[in-house]
Amino acid sequence: MNIESPLHTILHTFNISSLQSKEMFIQHSKVIELQKGEMIFTEGKKNQSEYILLSGVVHRFNISEKGDNITTGFYMSGSVITPHFARTNKGKNIFSLQTLTTVVMVEIPVKELDSLRKNNQEFHAFGQLIIEGELADTFANEIVFRSYSAKERLLSLRKKYPAIENTVPHHIIASYLGITNVSFSRLRNELSNG
Repeated sequence: MNIESPLHTILHTFNISSLQSKEMFIQHSKVIELQKGEMIFTEGKKNQSEYILLSGVVHRFNISEKGDNITTGFYMSGSVITPHFARTNKGKNIFSLQTLTTVVMVEIPVKELDSLRKNNQEFHAFGQLIIEGELADTFANEIVFRSYSAKERLLSLRKKYPAIENTVPHHIIASYLGITNVSFSRLRNELSNG
C-alpha cells in the first residue's frame, strides 16, 4: 500500500510540513496492516514503538478483576496513538490496544522518534502538540465521566465520533460508557424515539 499521501497529510496536520521532515519520518518507520480483532500491544507487556493510525478503528482497554475487557478509549483514522511515555509505567503498557476493523498503521521505534524530536524542530513541535492534545482529551474525558449521565456520555461520544455506532460493536461502546449492553440498547431506543 502506498502510504505516503495519507501519512503526509496526517503529519502536515500535526505541523510537520516540510517534505524533508516527512521523508525522514517515512525512512524511520514501517507500515503494518492488521485484521479486525488483532492485538497491537498488551497491558503489562513491553512495547518500544510509537504509532500513527492511517485508517481503521482501534480501542484501548484494560482487564477488570472479573476478567472483562473495559474499553477506555477509541482511536480513529488519522490519530496518533497515546505516546509511549504516557501509556507505559516502568516500561510496561498500562493498557492494551486492539483493532476493531481492518487497520493500516505506521510504526516507528520510540528511540527513532526521540532522535528526530531532538534533532528537528518540526518533530519537537509535533511532540509538544501531541502531549497538549493528550492532556486536553484526558481532562475532557474526566469531566464527562465524573459528571455526565450515561445519556450525556453517549451524546458526547456521538458528537466526537459521529459514525461510531455503525463501526464499533455495541458491547464495546457500552463498556466504554460504563453501562450494560441492555442499558445501552434502551438508551439508544430512548434517543431515537425522543
